[in-house]
Formats: sequence, C-alpha cells, structure tokens
Amino acid sequence: MAYQESGAGHEIVEIAVARIGERYGQLRIVVPSADRAMVRSMEKYGQLTPVVVNMVEQNSYELLDGFKRLRASRSLGRQSLKARTMNLGVRAGKAAIMQLNWVGKSISTMEEAMVVHSLYHEDGLTQVEIATLLGRHKSWVCRRISLIERLSGEVQDNIRLGLLSVSIGTELARLRRSNQERVLQAIRKHHLTWRETRKLVATLLSQPDWNYEPILRSPWELFPVGWQPVVRAGEKPAGKLSEPARVLQQKLLSMEKACLAVTASVTELDNDAMVSLAWQVMETAKLTIKRLDQTFPLTQQNGNPF
Repeated sequence: MAYQESGAGHEIVEIAVARIGERYGQLRIVVPSADRAMVRSMEKYGQLTPVVVNMVEQNSYELLDGFKRLRASRSLGRQSLKARTMNLGVRAGKAAIMQLNWVGKSISTMEEAMVVHSLYHEDGLTQVEIATLLGRHKSWVCRRISLIERLSGEVQDNIRLGLLSVSIGTELARLRRSNQERVLQAIRKHHLTWRETRKLVATLLSQPDWNYEPILRSPWELFPVGWQPVVRAGEKPAGKLSEPARVLQQKLLSMEKACLAVTASVTELDNDAMVSLAWQVMETAKLTIKRLDQTFPLTQQNGNPF
C-alpha cells in the first residue's frame, strides 16, 4: 500500500527487496563496520528512514540511496523496505546519488570521484556538462576525474569493496599507477596506518624506483625507534629488536640501498682510479659478508651469494 510522504512530493511505498537493484552500488564504497552497525540498528529498531529508489519500469527499481539499509535487510531476511520513489534518467540518477548524500555529508571525496568519472566516461558528458548538472565548478569536476584516473584498477576495486580505506587510497594516488600495487602489498603486510602510509609514500616519492624494494621490505626504518607494526588477532607478534640490533638493521638497509644505487648507475670503468676504488670496495664488502656469515650463518640457510 502506498501513502504520501508529508511535504516531500514523492510517494513512499513498500517495495519487495528482490525488486530493488544495485546498479549504482559500484559508485558507493562498502564499509564493513558501518554495515554491521546498520544490521544491529535495524535488528533492534527496524527501518527508521525510507531508502530512495528510481523507478526504471513497472515494479522494477534501482537504489539511489540506502545501500547499507538494503544489505542489512537482506542479511536479516527482511522481505520489503519502505522506499521513496523517483523517476529519473540514468544521468540524473547519478546526480541524485550525490545530492541526496551531500545533505547529510555522507559521501566521501572518493565516492564523488567515482560518480563523476562514471558520468564522464560511461555517459559521455563533458566536464562542463557535469559541472552544470551537479552545480559545481569545472575545476572541482577535473580534480575528481583525476583522482580516479591516478589509481590502478586493483586499488580502485579494493577501495570500492571496503578492503582499503579512502584515506590510504588517496595517498596511493600520489604514486605512479605501476608502483601502487606493490606498495599496497607492503601496507597490508606491515598493517600500516594512514599516517604511516603517508610517510612511506612521501619517502618513496623522494627516491628513484630502484630504491623502492628495500624501503617496502622494511618500512619500519622510517618510523621512530621502538615502533612496532600493529598485530592483528591470530597473528604472531614480531619480536622487539634491541637497540644494537636496530642500529645494525638500519645500517644493513642503508648498505642495500647503496648497492642498488651503484648497480643502477655503474658504467664501464675507464680509468685506473675508478678501477682501484672499485676493487677496494669489493674487498671491504667481502670482509663484511664474511663477518655477517660468521654471525648469522647466511650461506647455510640461503646458499653462497656469489
């Protein structure tokens, strides 16, 4: 049964959950903790506010606002939802997603970027047309499009599915797309926070590509003495390094970086002074490796490096 929402001008109806599509769900980001909170709320209080749907044909709807409520309803086995209906085209429907959520400030910059990017690439609107449709300046539209286009496909998918926070995704967008996935792996492996990721990205941007690998392998070198990665439930915590061990760790990492830099920039040795220096460095390196091997039996574990 339908009834009129007071002062709204749009009809509120009970709609079967099975008839509500999620075509526009790809333009919103899933936040698992928020989803769990919505399930608890609907389980305790029921549906407090109607969702907003766009009627695409008779008895068929696409959701514009209320994705958490829809997922919670399905999780709880609810058969229907109260919904406010609208009758819009595809482009206007995407604009409505933005406008409905701007009111409650419940849409992130990344979600704005996904909607704008969709209007630009899928619907073929120009940046000026999008700006007019959304009531924003063209520069605002340009920044949103750029944010999405700077992200690799994998990073975009991880953000959309709620596997990566928007704040960390925004930091990754500062890097070249080709470098983002390996940095993402390091962030996950070491459970870096947004602040730690921000410092890691800033460091990487100041370094050539050949220095990335040792930095990503041991990002804790960038953080204060005593820093330890966050340990998730069920994981074995890493042992805390003593101060002498930490100093040695930093020296070894610096040594590795220097070796990589030399490897990347070495050219044919065309004078006696350079040849002499190279041999001197190699002899020092051999002594260092021999001492390390005596202390940590490296060759017994990994074989002879030469």
